[in-house]
Amino acid sequence: MTRLPDIKRDSLEPEQERVWERICETRGAVSGPYAVLMRIPALAERMAGLGDYFRQDTLLSGADRELAILTAAREIGSRYQWTRHEAAARQEGVRPEAIECLRNMQFKQLTQRELVIIEIVQSLFRTKIIPQGLFDKALKELGENILLELVSLTGFYCAIAFIILAFDVSMPEGTDHSF
Repeated sequence: MTRLPDIKRDSLEPEQERVWERICETRGAVSGPYAVLMRIPALAERMAGLGDYFRQDTLLSGADRELAILTAAREIGSRYQWTRHEAAARQEGVRPEAIECLRNMQFKQLTQRELVIIEIVQSLFRTKIIPQGLFDKALKELGENILLELVSLTGFYCAIAFIILAFDVSMPEGTDHSF
């Protein structure tokens, strides 16, 4: 159970109502970390806006984006994020073999691009830096702008994971609780 009680829609202040509607327009509902964030409407709105950028306007392909999100979820231990993004990853074209490699943390069957994306995200979580050799490999494989977006996406999903984990956001009903 989430550590904070859900906010009821009928108890919203006008500013919260406006942000609630905006989040519902792009996500279908206010749930998960956004249900927690709604306590501070300006923060919820800005976080949702950055999330919208990564879903709609990013240079990253959908498959690259979702592979990075799954890697972040796996690294930080956010089962909620994994559960919410595994289906999206499949829908966006992430190879099932890549998802299973990441689930099992065995990277034998990955393409060069998949491996670079996973290694960048892992490096940021594990050492907070990108070693020069990996940086050079990523620049060659992804280019400057996609690398910048990948690093930014990783930071965004780290922040979302902190909200999920700190406030013990409940798993969506009827979902598997394991990686």
